[in-house]
Amino acid sequence: MKTIFSKLLGNTAIFAIGNGATLIVSFFMVPVYTHILSTSSFGISDLINTTVNMLLPVVSLNIFAAVFRWTLDEETNELEIFSNGLFITGIGAFTSIIIGLVLILFHVKYTWAIGINLGGVVLLNHFQNFARGTDRIKLYALSGVVSSVVNVLSNVVLMIVFKFGLTGYLISLILSNYIAVLFLIVFGKLYHYWSRALISKNVIRKMLRFSLPMIPNAFTWWMTNDASRLIILMFVGPAGNGLFAIANKIPSMITTVFNLFQNAWQISAVETSKEKNVSRIYSITFNVVLGFLVFGSTIIVSMIKLFMRYYVAPDFFIAWEFVPILLLTVTFSNASAFLGTTYLVAMKTKGLFTTTIWGTIINLSLSFILIPLFGVHGAAISGALGFLVVSVMRLKQTARWIRIRIKWGLQLVLIVGYSAMTVIEYISANAIILKIFVLIIMAGFLIVYLKSVRKFNFNK
Repeated sequence: MKTIFSKLLGNTAIFAIGNGATLIVSFFMVPVYTHILSTSSFGISDLINTTVNMLLPVVSLNIFAAVFRWTLDEETNELEIFSNGLFITGIGAFTSIIIGLVLILFHVKYTWAIGINLGGVVLLNHFQNFARGTDRIKLYALSGVVSSVVNVLSNVVLMIVFKFGLTGYLISLILSNYIAVLFLIVFGKLYHYWSRALISKNVIRKMLRFSLPMIPNAFTWWMTNDASRLIILMFVGPAGNGLFAIANKIPSMITTVFNLFQNAWQISAVETSKEKNVSRIYSITFNVVLGFLVFGSTIIVSMIKLFMRYYVAPDFFIAWEFVPILLLTVTFSNASAFLGTTYLVAMKTKGLFTTTIWGTIINLSLSFILIPLFGVHGAAISGALGFLVVSVMRLKQTARWIRIRIKWGLQLVLIVGYSAMTVIEYISANAIILKIFVLIIMAGFLIVYLKSVRKFNFNK
């Protein structure tokens, strides 16, 4: 059992080393973006990224999810899975690029950026998930490093040297994705896995039976997570969307860190499902992850106002007000993503949709009510409540095959501590001693739980 946790920590470390470059780039490039782009331009760039994320599961038919899950099984023919997955992926990528270029003729702004970037993202997802599924985690992680380095260099050249502004930002995104694709093909020698002779209608049907039910889930997940941006655009305008995007940068970094773990956990979760103590392993992992998410968010809230004063341009400073609620949104979002892994492992992907759709309904309904009343704050609140509902529903639904026991005492203390820190930051950001007191109490409870975990007998 300890081997499972050791491998999980090892894989997480590899993802952290590799994808840490993405996190660093996201962190240090924000000041550059906020000084070069206006709030409106930044809002437009965020909407373009949001649109790409929305279209990704539709254009790719989410086939990369099947590629990843099936390659984890040892009896799987890797060449067959890769070839059939790439066949579907290639059609999706080609279609998105052509449509994006054709729409230029009708003077639809930024369709070229959406179409070309989407094609690259579709291909990158296929190659990365195949590398991850075949246990070539270092290759997967290095592709993230390559993408980040290219993004930084092209941003410097196109945005700072040539002053292309938003256009330079969009071209940088496209270059980073396609060069990462080339890196995986060449250094991963993925061209050896392509075989036109292995393309089979039967295999494609089987893969699509797994991946297609996840498309509505992925789409509604986007609506739960990102659709509020469009509603902000309707009622507040591009500037409001730009502030929301900046406020989301730090919570997004939390998600990036969580994804380092999640990528490793998805691999370990398949192996764990074969253990007799699967529920205990899931319970411990979930409580530790949720505990660190809440505690880490509390640390960020304790210094967010001071941090944003130096981190972004003056026009974006007010965005700090939205961060505490958005961090809560990210915490619930990551918790529900963790629980979503159990559907993937059990191959019950249809269950993902039913939970996500309820979160979407709540998020959209509240967004249309709260955004006109409270502006960007309304979007943050509706998102948090939407993901909270998804988390609770998934916790109950997945109990049918894996029962996760939450350490309510620990989590309640952490949530109360987070709430207290948020109130302190809004009322008196200079109350340093009070902030330290709250953090010490939270850290104490978390340490006590971690020590108790070490005493568990996993062989029972």
